[in-house]
Amino acid sequence: MSFKEILSETLKGDRRESSVEIYKKRMKKMKHIKLFEDYIAEKVYRLTGIYTSKGLIGKVMQAFKKEIEGIKYAGDADRTLYEVNKAWSAFTKRAEKIIIDEVMKTVKKEEEIVYIHVKGLNQEWEADTVNKLNRPGGPLYIEITGDFVINVGFADDADASKYSKRLGGYTNTAIPSGRDIWGEMDHEVGYNNIEIRDFEIMMIDAK
Repeated sequence: MSFKEILSETLKGDRRESSVEIYKKRMKKMKHIKLFEDYIAEKVYRLTGIYTSKGLIGKVMQAFKKEIEGIKYAGDADRTLYEVNKAWSAFTKRAEKIIIDEVMKTVKKEEEIVYIHVKGLNQEWEADTVNKLNRPGGPLYIEITGDFVINVGFADDADASKYSKRLGGYTNTAIPSGRDIWGEMDHEVGYNNIEIRDFEIMMIDAK
């Protein structure tokens, strides 16, 4: 529906509401519709199956995908990866907030958490070589080398196992391979730690 058509119907509408208010309501209903031009501009895609992360890590990746969906690949992988990693560096604070908020929403008692330690935010995206998805003349497949890992350590008087399923992880000792985004990693926590581990590859379409 064009602007003129919406305005025309608005002016014929209920006179008990102002024309401006009716128009605003109609536009509010329409604004969530993705335009054809948006699909054309979108160049970054998440894959399916074993190549896409789920749960909490999936939420981080989906949010990041939206940040870079306008980046294009014109045959220069280094240039494209530079743009991706520049965006990733700017995105890490938001990623930390997504992770912390989700953990706190699940655990509810802040005092039960000793630390949240993340591997992946301290790394850069690279062209996939392990899965051999990249082909000459094709799109660019990118990944963070190795798994993206979130470790959540719990206090002695808390039971990590009761949160493992809800957080999408399992109890395991933590390996300090990333950085702390909450508290400070403590090896005394031992197995009272939940490890959330997943893997992600994204595809950037050729221009």
